[in-house]
Amino acid sequence: MILAGDVGGTKVDLALCKFDNGQLLTVHDHKYHARDFPGLVQIVEAFLVECKQTLGQPVDVLAACFGVPGPVRHGRLKLTNLPWILDSDQLRVDLKIEHVFLINDLEANGYGIAELTPDQILVLSKGDPAAEGNRGLIAAGTGLERPF
Repeated sequence: MILAGDVGGTKVDLALCKFDNGQLLTVHDHKYHARDFPGLVQIVEAFLVECKQTLGQPVDVLAACFGVPGPVRHGRLKLTNLPWILDSDQLRVDLKIEHVFLINDLEANGYGIAELTPDQILVLSKGDPAAEGNRGLIAAGTGLERPF
């Protein structure tokens, strides 16, 4: 199983995923108020307990990746809206997950585009399908999200 997370100053979205026939499927997901927990480790631990209860069996997470707000340098980040310092090496130890990655949340959104289905994409201006070049991503922050 793969643990994916979107870590923000107000909420943490977690999803447990698996691959099935080459497609990434969400097995379980949950949103947590970030300020209700002392750190990300405690949120992930609560989520994994919930997964075990929901799925009726222990969950074996092989890798985790968390999109975080801000620059990640050498696997570390200090969140601006929370008193948390995230370190991928320490998370690996604390969570007992062999592969843990921290990446910028906008970078995570970019990787996620490839997983969208056609019904999840809204074309604003149809371009030339034969065109080649760079892609761009514009993202709104928490201020434009739907309510918690």
